[in-house]
Amino acid sequence: MNPNIAALLNLVVMDAIFLCIVLAVFGLVAGTKRAAFAVMKRNFVGYFSNPTGYVFLCIFVFLTSVAAFWPYEFFNQNLATLDQLNYWYPLIMLVFIPAITMSIWAEERRAGTDELLLTLPADDFDIVIGKYMAAAAIFTASLLFSQLSTFVTLTILTDGGLDTGLIFTTYIGYWFVGVTMIAIGMVASFLTGNLTVGFILGALFNAPLAFASLADSVVGSGEAVFGINFAELIKESGIARPFDDFGRGVISTSSVIYFVLVTVVALYMCMVLIGRRHWTGGKDGNTMAYHYLGRIIALVVVTASAVVLFRNRDIVRHDMTEGQVSSLAPATTKLIQNLESDRPIKIDAYISKDIPEMYARTRYELVNLLKEFQSEAAASGRTIEVNLFDEIDLFSDEAAEAADRFGIEPVTRMVREQGSYQQKRIIMGAAFRAGLEKVVVPIFEYGIPVEYELVRSINTVARGERKRVGIVRTDAQLMGGMSMAGMQMRPIEKHPLVDELSKQYEVEEVSLEAPISPGVYEALFVVQPSSLAPPQFERLLEAIKAGVPTAVFEDPLPYARQDITATGEPKQQPGGMFGMGGGGQQPKGDIRELWDILELKSTGSPGVQYYNSDIVWQDFNPYPNLDMNVDPFWSFIDENAPGVEPGQALSAASPITDGLRQVLALYAGTIQPADSPTLTHTPLLVTGTASGTLPVTKLVQLMQTGMEGLSGAIEGPSPNQVLAMTVEGKPSAADPSAGADGESGVDENPIRVAYVADIDLMLPVFLQIRADPNQATDLRFQFQNVTFLLNTIDWLTGETDFIDVRKHEPIFASLKMIDAVKETASMDVRAKRKEFQRQSEEAIREAEEARDEQLKELREEVAELQKKSKDGSIPRPLIDAKSIEYQTKSERLQRALAVKREKFEREAERNIAKIQRESDQQVTAIQNKVKAYAVALPCIPPLIVGVVVFASRRLRERENISKSRLK
Repeated sequence: MNPNIAALLNLVVMDAIFLCIVLAVFGLVAGTKRAAFAVMKRNFVGYFSNPTGYVFLCIFVFLTSVAAFWPYEFFNQNLATLDQLNYWYPLIMLVFIPAITMSIWAEERRAGTDELLLTLPADDFDIVIGKYMAAAAIFTASLLFSQLSTFVTLTILTDGGLDTGLIFTTYIGYWFVGVTMIAIGMVASFLTGNLTVGFILGALFNAPLAFASLADSVVGSGEAVFGINFAELIKESGIARPFDDFGRGVISTSSVIYFVLVTVVALYMCMVLIGRRHWTGGKDGNTMAYHYLGRIIALVVVTASAVVLFRNRDIVRHDMTEGQVSSLAPATTKLIQNLESDRPIKIDAYISKDIPEMYARTRYELVNLLKEFQSEAAASGRTIEVNLFDEIDLFSDEAAEAADRFGIEPVTRMVREQGSYQQKRIIMGAAFRAGLEKVVVPIFEYGIPVEYELVRSINTVARGERKRVGIVRTDAQLMGGMSMAGMQMRPIEKHPLVDELSKQYEVEEVSLEAPISPGVYEALFVVQPSSLAPPQFERLLEAIKAGVPTAVFEDPLPYARQDITATGEPKQQPGGMFGMGGGGQQPKGDIRELWDILELKSTGSPGVQYYNSDIVWQDFNPYPNLDMNVDPFWSFIDENAPGVEPGQALSAASPITDGLRQVLALYAGTIQPADSPTLTHTPLLVTGTASGTLPVTKLVQLMQTGMEGLSGAIEGPSPNQVLAMTVEGKPSAADPSAGADGESGVDENPIRVAYVADIDLMLPVFLQIRADPNQATDLRFQFQNVTFLLNTIDWLTGETDFIDVRKHEPIFASLKMIDAVKETASMDVRAKRKEFQRQSEEAIREAEEARDEQLKELREEVAELQKKSKDGSIPRPLIDAKSIEYQTKSERLQRALAVKREKFEREAERNIAKIQRESDQQVTAIQNKVKAYAVALPCIPPLIVGVVVFASRRLRERENISKSRLK
């Protein structure tokens, strides 16, 4: 089925269910209160029998469409949400709702028909509820027009990928806001007989609820007075807070109860106003007035108490969005429920205005999750206090507070907006506090899962102490140090992965100068253990046999870290002047000893002293734009690789890799279980069928002499090479450390190791790509190397809840139509850029050939003179003069060539900029066209219906009039 039609049918079903519920309520009233139904029918039919009603309907649809699609933020955010309409909706209601309610009773009083209504065999409740249902029905019909037009526009923009649940719940929220404001507007209509006054009073009475969210601007967001924060109290009383749940796709009992109770209070006030004719003017008139005033005040107090009570105790809270964008992962919910009830957590989040498109989704998710965290904590009896400072200026007091108290300062990012690249400063960070513990996230990068950042930070401050992870000091020097490779000393910066781990764990460097006992560290992290000196290597083996969980990364050919000794190569002792070698070989560990413990083996061949593992190659490239730079030894571990079964490449059998999409390994080795293993081995990373191995010695030789002979060196495919696996279980009885009874003599703890035959998969560039995936916009890398590494540590330490949180990825509906236009324009720009570069290079080559042609004759003449000068027949000054002439002409032509090259390059850049500008103009033109259609087209149906109603009404009026009177 067409996705657009499927989305429409889905919405129609949801609307039908909701309308059935509303009609059931109306039917119940109509069955028990026939007078009320008659009043409702009279007002409803009268409204839509008048062309004026359709004019107001047209205005309503126009205003909602303008608010939803006209702001620049809609396309900049690139999300199929109604955030912009949510912001402007209360203002639209302040115009539209009084237009409906101003004539509910004021028109009756002005026309003198109020007495007729009051003499009907009906009580005051029938009149009030009938009027209210009529106004609610009018508003519901208007809202359906708006919903349909908005839905059609978003469906087209998303190519049918619209989140129907989000749109439905948002409009349910609009409906609750509208029917509540109608009840309040009716109070104004019952107070006057003038339509204009009724309109103004209706707007004024609804204004406090509509503008309560701006209380900080009026009252100020200072400290509480007598324990009461008046600004927060006023904000909580407005419609913005309860509507916020609906706007995020969540249906909650607290929001529904708020709107229902406020509506009931307003309708009761209408009952009092219409019934005042019974007691005003009498001897007890003042007493009755105070009596009813007391009732109303008591009802308001009860309503406020109920709202506060249910706000923190949702009986039902359901995320209706199809992408579950407002849902927490089960592991997150579990963590919140397990928080200590007497240890409140405070979160101060700061978000600046004008967030660029690449961060818009992160901002949306951050705001959503913070509110869900607070709601879930309240429902579980825990305390998570969220202070959200949204839409702040970079130089505001809030921004200064963020910098002074928490070190959250504006960061500069290069973004592309409105057709140009520009430096933009943004604030989007948060501070987490509990007791004396504090964790600060200075910036939520758009490539890092927001929920994971929040959960990790909350868990860290809630527990008060962190688990310890030891980074073993090897030649990799993850904690930083000095490298003496390459004939010079150079500093090595601390690996960014250490900073990433430090956000969750207490990370320490381990020298292995002494044995490591189980329990000292929750896990060890060792990179290239074979580079360790034999005593340290032996202590590592003892720790692994003792059951210390360990992540091992051993690379037979460290491609990007040539300062690290490969598995099969001897380690050179620094020695010499300034540590530049010359000291001979230095003893190091033999990785085969570790393999014996883990019951592993690897294809390869023994060297003179150590073992040379083969290097894995794979003929698979998921990025077509990498064709010019593809390397067969870049192993893309991907479920889409040829010959891979589902859940095989990234093993579904292990929580480390289950759910991952892609990991890139560079010049990796291969491992496999030894024959007849007693330990449990679970492969993690597996290549496809178009893969195999190449001896490392051959590869090193090819890298030195040239890779032209690579195809001849590869003997054939050897499919499904394993690059990483986990090893678990008790050491075998054959282990030298085992006792006579077959039990390990070291410890009862089982072995728990994650072994990876590559260290290049943890290069810092992968952390940069994770944080900023759009830095290579033409390639759109999907590497999850960092997630793989973090999952590995969490699996070893038993923090598997964090693995589940990382898997939870909400699905956002984006504007696919605009994305497709941008992608087409980008591809066109790339193609023309290549063409311009080719033309420029061709022109430069032709200019170089022309230069060489002009110098050829003179060069040959100089060569001939030099040849003849050997016998002394040509004088030396003549040769020198010709050489100078050649040199002068060569330099002149070279300068001319440089000028031409600069001209061609400048022309190519100008042409590329022109194409880029034209593509941006094309995207902007389409956006403007969408805006125009989205605003103009929805107004046409109500206008046509209004014209038809007006024409039919005029015809009915002229039916019984003689032709002579019509002239």
